[in-house]
Amino acid sequence: MSMEHRAYGFDFDEFSRELKPILEPSIKSGDIDQLRAFIISNKPYLSDPYEGGALGDDWEDMIEDKDPHQYGDFALTKYYSPDKDQGLGYEWEKLQGIISGSMELHISPLLGKPLGEFGEYFDPGKMGAYFQDNSQVRNSISILKEIKGGLPDEIRDALSEFHVFLESVAYEGKGVYVTF
Repeated sequence: MSMEHRAYGFDFDEFSRELKPILEPSIKSGDIDQLRAFIISNKPYLSDPYEGGALGDDWEDMIEDKDPHQYGDFALTKYYSPDKDQGLGYEWEKLQGIISGSMELHISPLLGKPLGEFGEYFDPGKMGAYFQDNSQVRNSISILKEIKGGLPDEIRDALSEFHVFLESVAYEGKGVYVTF
């Protein structure tokens, strides 16, 4: 099954101050109370993570699995716009394979790092969720510059668009949120 790579400019610093200290312990404990309270108190600043519109009063009815991942998915929208996907779509797998084959990396420039501890990562879509802070974004830009020249045209074009996206995010001082 092929997965669609979606990437968003993300206010990582604000997230780290406000939501991350709530989300990580919630994932570990399974408790949703603080996440739910965060959503209620920040509702005017949140969006529907699926459609991107304003979060309606019936937002909780949209949550199928009442777990920290699903509540976190809604809370996370305070830091990005779900309707501004700049990801690589289905092309990411080819690119990831080429990058992995050309150099040894601890963190993929197309993904980032998962949030949480081994075995207990934030993953609302159950296919992976990754984050890059601004310094990781800048490192990803450097890595992509290194490999771009030796790629086939069709892959280079897809990578060029993602590279421009990363540069704009870096310029804004933001991070990246990647999900599938």
